[in-house]
Amino acid sequence: MSKIHLLLATVALSLSALSAQAQQLKFGHFDSGAFLQSMPEALNIQKTLNDEQSKMENQLVSLQEDFNKQVQSYQQKAQSMTKEQAQAKESELQEMQQRIIAFRTSAIQDLQKKQQELIAPLLQKVKDAVQQVGVNNGFTYIFEREQGAGLVVFAGSKSVDVTPLVKKQLGVN
Repeated sequence: MSKIHLLLATVALSLSALSAQAQQLKFGHFDSGAFLQSMPEALNIQKTLNDEQSKMENQLVSLQEDFNKQVQSYQQKAQSMTKEQAQAKESELQEMQQRIIAFRTSAIQDLQKKQQELIAPLLQKVKDAVQQVGVNNGFTYIFEREQGAGLVVFAGSKSVDVTPLVKKQLGVN
């Protein structure tokens, strides 16, 4: 019987230690979407990306217009061309079309790369602010609550919304 009492006492002590440890944990959450859009850096990044996108769209429109003129010219002259001339022109038009498709794909990739390059320092600034809020306020974990962030977070009554603290740390209203 004494071994059973000792085992029960050990289990009881372990449970009380776990309970005490669990009470010391402090969880928080924040929604970066609540302040990222209002940060001056984010507004500048969006303007830069919009400018880049406009330039690429203008280039694409120019390429497409040139292609359309070439197609129209070919269609008008097709009857007077030899078979070899027609095939050469069709091949040239196909190559033009492939260059337009390649340009569009490259432009999208370049724009995405530019976005990642521009936003990386801003995200680091937010991360640093969240870490500082965590240290200053004794949080064990702070979760990102934004949809699509890759985390499923339950923000119940025991989780503290630290968005206002992060906003304050960043100097954002």
